[in-house]
Amino acid sequence: MTNKDFKQRQYMALAPLASLAAIFINPLASTIAPLIIYFIFRNKRADVAKTALRTADLAFSIQLWIILISLVLMLGISLNIVATSETQQMMSIATIIILVIYVVSLLYATFQAFSGKICNHFFSFKIAERVFGLVEKRKQIPKN
Repeated sequence: MTNKDFKQRQYMALAPLASLAAIFINPLASTIAPLIIYFIFRNKRADVAKTALRTADLAFSIQLWIILISLVLMLGISLNIVATSETQQMMSIATIIILVIYVVSLLYATFQAFSGKICNHFFSFKIAERVFGLVEKRKQIPKN
C-alpha cells in the first residue's frame, strides 16, 4: 500500500469518525460534520466525498427514524392504543436501539473506509445522496 492510498483511506474514515464524535456534542452536528467534509473533498477525492455524503445521509436518517417513531407513539396515545406510561418506556427502548444501530453502522463504515471500500448504510433514506446527485446532473446539462 502506498502512502497515497493510506492517506485516501484515512480521509475516507474521517467522516464516520467525525459524525460519531459529533453525536455526543449535538445530533445536528452529526449531520453537519460529514457534510463539511463532503464539501471540502467533493472536487478533490470522489471516494472521500461519497463516504462523507453517505455518512451525512445516515445521521439525518437516524434523526428521522427517531421522529417517525415519536409520531407513531403519539398517534397511538391519541387513539388510545398505547398508555401514556408505556409510551415513555417504549420511546426510551426505541431510541437506545436506534442509537446502537447508528454507532455500529459508523464503526462498520470506519472499518470499510480503512479497507478502501465505501459503505452502503441499510437504515439510510439516501436523501442527501439523491439531492446532490440531481444537483450534479443539473450542472452537467449544457445550456443552449
